[in-house]
Amino acid sequence: MSAPHCIVFLGPSLARDEAETILPAEYRAPAGQGDIFRACAERPVAIALIDGIFKDAPTARHREILWALSQGIPVFGASSMGALRAAELSGQGMIGIGLIYRWYRLFALLPDDAVAVTHSPAELGSFPVSDALVDIRRSLSAARRLGLITSEIANAELARMTALPFADRQMPEAVGPAVVRQKAADARTLLCRLAGHGSRSDWPIPKVPQPAIVHAWLDDLRDSGLSL
Repeated sequence: MSAPHCIVFLGPSLARDEAETILPAEYRAPAGQGDIFRACAERPVAIALIDGIFKDAPTARHREILWALSQGIPVFGASSMGALRAAELSGQGMIGIGLIYRWYRLFALLPDDAVAVTHSPAELGSFPVSDALVDIRRSLSAARRLGLITSEIANAELARMTALPFADRQMPEAVGPAVVRQKAADARTLLCRLAGHGSRSDWPIPKVPQPAIVHAWLDDLRDSGLSL
């Protein structure tokens, strides 16, 4: 199979037009509950989870990812919800990519909403309308290193942004030109990794046992209009 048979769940982390120049794939809106399970039925060569739903609807479940892995479908994660799930499931075979993924592996208590943003509807391109705390943190650090702000200002701005609900976070004006879009950078890294596997036809084949079919998961699937 070739790279276009990848299924990539992408939203505000990276513009789809740019993503398509890196990896020809089937791009879908941020993943919610049941979406990864649905994707398994299409037997893609790989599934990439970059963006997922954080509110408004149930999010993608861990057991869906384990199900995909048990079907021999590699699942990659980066940047946003993908980084979260990959950090949580790295020991079960999910492949994490990028700095944000490594942060979540190292700092288990890093809040989930550090990568969350609000965005426009998928029909309008899932354009971000708030900024992720991880991007704000990286930008403040860059501005401090460049001498644009002091450590005191950087720490105060980070504390102020952390205290806000994720939907209200905006890049502080104090960072000036030192804005760092780490979520976008990690998404690009993941897509490049997939493009490399596609060109070499060396997709990893996970060997993961099928997860137990538990009542809670069956309820989730039924709520999503699905069944095993």
